[in-house]
Amino acid sequence: YKEYKINGEWVKTGFAPHARENNKKSLNSKKGYFCARLCRINQNEQTRMKQGKFLQGENEFKDDRRGRCDKLMEAFDKQVERYGNKCPMTHIPFTMSRALEKFDINNYCSGVYSNVSPDRIFNHIDYTEQNTIFTSQLWNFKKGESPISELKFIFLPEVLERYKAIVMERFPDQ
Repeated sequence: YKEYKINGEWVKTGFAPHARENNKKSLNSKKGYFCARLCRINQNEQTRMKQGKFLQGENEFKDDRRGRCDKLMEAFDKQVERYGNKCPMTHIPFTMSRALEKFDINNYCSGVYSNVSPDRIFNHIDYTEQNTIFTSQLWNFKKGESPISELKFIFLPEVLERYKAIVMERFPDQ
């Protein structure tokens, strides 16, 4: 490891400054961003399994090949064609800023609420094409584990109507 002074702080890293810059560019690319999201989804799945928690269905985006997230990117692209490059509920334009994220004590990312976040519509069902919608981190964080009936206390009525329309479109029998 080498130590570098960045903004007055000493940082230990295995990357030389030019390599860090390339790594930052890669992380902030669409592929880098979605590969990191998929990695996080897979880590959360492993944590749930260790805790004995299992979801219905199977993660349709899983790809064990290093650096591959094609299925997740394809699902995102389909949604962008339908709703535009913004959160379908909050209408916040999407960003994909991965480098230099700050995490709080609960391991939540803070400060980039416009970032794309794969959200499970029903939390008891795994990441399937039908159950996954790409939202802003703000929506996903605030929605959390709340059922639709409790969301009326958090969100404006027009935001909830957009969410309900998407749920009915994806799950017409619910």
